Amino acid sequence: MAGGELTSTYGTVVWDGIGTLRIRYAEAPAGLDPLTCSLRTRLGERVLPVEALQAVEVRESGFRLVLRDGADPLQSVTGVDVLSDPYDFPGADPALAERVAGEIRRTLTRRDVPVAEARWLVAPPAAPDRIEGRDATLAVANGQLTFKYHRSAGRKKKALGDPWPVPLGDIVDVEWTPEQGRLGARGFLRVSTGATPAVRPKPKHDPAAMITRRQTDVDTLFFAARLLTRIRP
Repeated sequence: MAGGELTSTYGTVVWDGIGTLRIRYAEAPAGLDPLTCSLRTRLGERVLPVEALQAVEVRESGFRLVLRDGADPLQSVTGVDVLSDPYDFPGADPALAERVAGEIRRTLTRRDVPVAEARWLVAPPAAPDRIEGRDATLAVANGQLTFKYHRSAGRKKKALGDPWPVPLGDIVDVEWTPEQGRLGARGFLRVSTGATPAVRPKPKHDPAAMITRRQTDVDTLFFAARLLTRIRP
């Protein structure tokens, strides 16, 4: 396989011609929201095995990698609607993009890569085991996620105890939502267990939620992605 290097508006995609892609994010251009810019800067470089891909798209606007569900914990936490797609690369050379896409598709076929859900084929970004929010501090240790609430947290927030330890094996989902602008809703990280009610209180009253501190959305996102790989190893 020949391989190839695609240069786009948002960064570079390097295909080694064998089975690995390296994505190097460039300095974000004007027009992207500050959160997306910060995320791409912090990610720097990502390594994708070809088995993480479901498809490759080449359009007039550029080159796009479509990952299998569950392949990337970061994408599993954010979805594709919250942030600009980190696997979309506009402005790539169309002829080179078609050639690289063809090589990748042939590799997917030769290796018989399924389109079914995968499990963490892309490593999550590095994240600490502890993160501080506006109303609580979360820490992972000894097989538990512990919520330690701040003095400002209300009684509803502390209804399950303070601190409140949750065994990682009891957590079934992790949810992350960024801050919605200066006048919008605050961002938060929230977990669900088998005992989580169908109708949940607002994050500021929910014992299983932590309100994100200003300008720490990316840190909280990385913590959430790492936590997701721990509850679904």
